Amino acid sequence: MINTKKLSFLKYDAAYISDPSNLFYFTNYKNEDARIIITRNENLYISDQRVKEEFESICPNFRFIDIGDGGGYVQKSLDCLEKLKIKRIGYENLSIINHEFIMLKNYKLVPISQEMQLIRSIKEEYELSCIEYAQNITDLVFLKALDSIKVGISEIELESFINSQIYLNGGTLAFDTIVAFGKNTSKPHAHPTNNVLRERDVITIDFGAKYKGYCSDMTRSIAVGKPEDDYISLYQLVLEAQKTALEKLKAGMSGAECDYLARNYFSKFNMEVFFTHSLGHSLGIDIHEKPSLSRFYNGLIDSNVITSVEPGLYLPNRFGVRIEDIVVFREDGVRNLTKSPKELIIL
Repeated sequence: MINTKKLSFLKYDAAYISDPSNLFYFTNYKNEDARIIITRNENLYISDQRVKEEFESICPNFRFIDIGDGGGYVQKSLDCLEKLKIKRIGYENLSIINHEFIMLKNYKLVPISQEMQLIRSIKEEYELSCIEYAQNITDLVFLKALDSIKVGISEIELESFINSQIYLNGGTLAFDTIVAFGKNTSKPHAHPTNNVLRERDVITIDFGAKYKGYCSDMTRSIAVGKPEDDYISLYQLVLEAQKTALEKLKAGMSGAECDYLARNYFSKFNMEVFFTHSLGHSLGIDIHEKPSLSRFYNGLIDSNVITSVEPGLYLPNRFGVRIEDIVVFREDGVRNLTKSPKELIIL
C-alpha cells in the first residue's frame, strides 16, 4: 500500500479522498463505498460493516470508521472533520461530486487534483512490479491470440478470446479490448463488430491486462496473407517512428518534446497529418493518467513514470497501423516492459 505521507499538507490540514482510483491508491483495497481522511497524525477510512473485517486485515494503518445507521459516507466524514477541528481541506477538484462539494462549503477548500496526479505518476517499486506482471500477461495472451486467428473469425469472436485468455492467465481487463479488421483499422478506437476476417486482411489489436489493480497496454498490427505494398510501407514508417522515439526518450523531457520525436519523423515523409493522437499516455491504476506524451503537454516527465509509446498512422477508409509498447522513464533513457515482437507479422 502507498505511503500517505507523500501528501504535502503545506496548504491544508487534511486531505478528503473520494475518487475511486485514489481510494484504491492509498489502501490497495477496492471499494467505492468509502471516503478517506488523511491528516498528519492519522488516516481514517469511512465505510460500513460489510467491508470492516476484510479492510482491517489489509490496511492496519487506517482507523476504520463505521458510518452507522444513517447519514452516509459524506455526513460521517463531516462529523470526523469536525471532531478533528479541521479547517483547511485538500479536495479532488477535478473529480468531486457536486453535492459533496456543496456539503464541504463551510471549510476552506484547497484543490489537490494536480498534486494527486503528480504523486500517482511516479511509481513505487511495488507498482512497477504489478504493471510489469500485467504486461507479461498481455504478451502471453498476444501469442495465444496469434494462434487463434483464422480466416472467418469475427472481430467480436477474437475480442472474446483475448478477454477470456486474460482472465485465464490471472488478470482482469485493463480496458475494453479493441479488435479491428481491414478498413476498420483506420479508426484508432474502433469497436469490435461482426466483421469477418478475410484473406489478405490487416488487423489491429489493442488490449491490456490488469493485475492487482494496475494496468498494462499494448497494440500490435498484423496481416493475414501478404498485404498490399502501401500497408507494408506504412507499417515500416510507424515502426521506425517508434524506434526513433524509444532511442531518445528519457526523464526530464517535456511531454511535447517526447511527442515531437515521432511527429517530426512522420513530417519528413509528409505523413504527420495521419498521426491523429499523441505519442503516449501514462498508466497505472487507470489506463489513462497524467502526464502525457502530447504536443500540448509541456510538463516534464519524471523518473519512474510509466507511459505508452504508440505512434500510429491512419488512412481513412483504407487501413491504419499502430504499434504500442509501455516503458519506464529513467534519467538515461527508458526501459521497455513490452516483449511481444514488433516486426510485421504475416500469418
